[in-house]
Amino acid sequence: MAVSKSKRSGELLQFNAQGFAQLLHRRRLQLGLSTRELAARAKISQPYVVALERARQVSPDATRNLPTPTVDVIAQLAHALDIEPVKLFQQAMHLACRHVLLVVDNSSATPLQIVKHANSNHTHIDIKLRKRNSRHYKPSDITDALYRQLQNLRDEISGKSLGLVFSETSSTMTKVDNPDAVIAFEHQWADIVNRAATSAGAHALFNICAYKISDLKSMKNPIATARELIEVHDEVWSYQDSRLTIGTDSEKQIVQQLTK
Repeated sequence: MAVSKSKRSGELLQFNAQGFAQLLHRRRLQLGLSTRELAARAKISQPYVVALERARQVSPDATRNLPTPTVDVIAQLAHALDIEPVKLFQQAMHLACRHVLLVVDNSSATPLQIVKHANSNHTHIDIKLRKRNSRHYKPSDITDALYRQLQNLRDEISGKSLGLVFSETSSTMTKVDNPDAVIAFEHQWADIVNRAATSAGAHALFNICAYKISDLKSMKNPIATARELIEVHDEVWSYQDSRLTIGTDSEKQIVQQLTK
């Protein structure tokens, strides 16, 4: 399988509050320092040190309300903890999760096989969430199922960066009575997956929602549906004729396939 990359989303970094807090707390205890002593060494306030370490104990959502240290503060903490500044900075950051739209042709290759070939350096899991006997799509049920499944996989995925592949999204859209609800839920899906993965101790590096071009054509307005999906995802991948295209060219391919 060939991979063609045109202009694509950058690999953005984000603050890893929990990972940073764990290293900060562990190293402070190794040195036998109190939060007050560490604050004095780093020339920052004790409440600030306490707030940074608090990310170990709160829910993923709550970390948004905690401080994000500047580069200067990280350097000061590294000096106070006798850690290489680069090492502490690396612990403080990780790649931001990317919400990926994967549109495939009628190839026999599964979405998981396609993703594994394109990104072989990470752990990839195909996640199944929907009860087959239901004709009504309920986002709350899908969210609960995601949390349950990732918690069940906690021992396997904890501490890992994941590529989570949702290959049943497309067939779900064609089998429920309210297919527009599937598309509407995509607007919230990235945040939900992020929180669910973090709650299981993992990092969702890729959150990949797979759609078949034939299923998109079955929608009342295929072009409008495709454009909405393209808009709500961070990256767009198109798999056609055994070739994976990533970036703006993939968007053009999708629209061209839908107009045939």
